[in-house]
Amino acid sequence: MLVYHSRFLTRAEIWFDDEPDDRRVDWILYRMRSHPVPGTKCKPFHTFLVDLTVSDNELLARLHKDTIHKIKRARDNEKVVCETPDPSDPAVLDQFEEVYNRFAARKGLLPVQREILDNLAEVGRLDLSLAKDAQGNPLVYHANYRAKERVSGTYSVSLYRELSDSSVRNAIGRANRYLTWYDLLRYKADGVKAFDFGGWYTGATDEALLKINEFKRGFGGQIVREYQCEQILTLKAMVLLTVADLLNKARTWPQRSKQVLENHVHAQTNTRKVSASLR
Repeated sequence: MLVYHSRFLTRAEIWFDDEPDDRRVDWILYRMRSHPVPGTKCKPFHTFLVDLTVSDNELLARLHKDTIHKIKRARDNEKVVCETPDPSDPAVLDQFEEVYNRFAARKGLLPVQREILDNLAEVGRLDLSLAKDAQGNPLVYHANYRAKERVSGTYSVSLYRELSDSSVRNAIGRANRYLTWYDLLRYKADGVKAFDFGGWYTGATDEALLKINEFKRGFGGQIVREYQCEQILTLKAMVLLTVADLLNKARTWPQRSKQVLENHVHAQTNTRKVSASLR
């Protein structure tokens, strides 16, 4: 059980099907649960799971041909090198944090929470890997949550969005596939039974997320349904989390109202166009 202390609340995170210990906390977040936790508020989600209990040959056979081609090109032609930096080294985490925050800024995401990285590293749950080009320049970082029998993809970071050259962006994509394969092989060698990619987009309209799905699908796993659950244990947590939720809704209300208005205007415009065409 991972415990985080904020100014007002103490939160616990429990991954996979582990159980809470006897430490006192205000609320618990259960991640990647195979079944709903009784007495909690749960939301189903999907992820993409790769079975690592099969033989090396079977694992390779499950890769898509295009994925194999790109892995070999990155490894053999482009001389990409994969490494496992020590996550207990603050300098290593400093570099990862800097790269991630640049990546997040480009995508409109929040900066990484360094406390989470430090906490995971301290308890031996943070796994880092890095792909470099032939000149030793970092191309892709992976930062994963690692337990004894299962690893979950948490962060995959590169700065390809800063590059205008499509050939370089494609090379980074190949390096990312090679690094993923490198991760799978070393996890398997260490006795890990499964790797999940940390999510699966079940929609059909977001082209960027559909491309990410295709990347994951290239490694021959399967889509599984799991659960994220939240358990509020104290009155203080219930009050503060409710207030936080209301404030968040209030902050996003102007944008949502604008979208509703735009949709209404768009619908009215379309109605007038249809009416005109029927005259």
